[in-house]
Amino acid sequence: MDLDPYEVLGVKQDATPQEIRKTYKHLAMKLHPDKVGDNLKALDQMKLVNEAYAILKNKGIRESFDEAEDWGKEASIEDREKVWVEYSKQVEEYYGQVRHYLEKKLGEMQAERDKLSKIELELKKREAELAAREKAIDKQVAMINQFGSREKELQRRERSLSSKKEQLDELLSHIMKAYNVAVDIEKSQKAIDG
Repeated sequence: MDLDPYEVLGVKQDATPQEIRKTYKHLAMKLHPDKVGDNLKALDQMKLVNEAYAILKNKGIRESFDEAEDWGKEASIEDREKVWVEYSKQVEEYYGQVRHYLEKKLGEMQAERDKLSKIELELKKREAELAAREKAIDKQVAMINQFGSREKELQRRERSLSSKKEQLDELLSHIMKAYNVAVDIEKSQKAIDG
């Protein structure tokens, strides 16, 4: 194994278990899917961090690593199995967190999709209401236009009647003059005859 767990975690070889754990937690938070999203490089780095922590967190395995000149060649099968078991647990835990994060995001996306569906239905409903209102307004405009044309016809008739009234008033005035003249003539005739 070419992995140097001290280098991966960024701790000194004489670091205490508490320092190693603190550094691991800091890196795990920094490389968490919530922070890095789809960054595959960061996810690969997290795998290395988990593997390094699996070696350094177990006192016996850490001592075997420190004593070996070439860990990959000298590590016992038992130590390798312990590292593998620890690493597998951490990876499982990590991917459990990733799965939880993705399920949470999926739930949020579903909730957003549901909201958008409700908004879309509301918009369609309002669109239908607006179409109905527009139709009613068009009907009212048609009625107003119809009344407007009737009003123009009534105004034209009123002008015609007004003109005829003026003509009748003028004719009546002439008739009255003619009647007055006839009355005056009749009076004059009676005065002459009588």
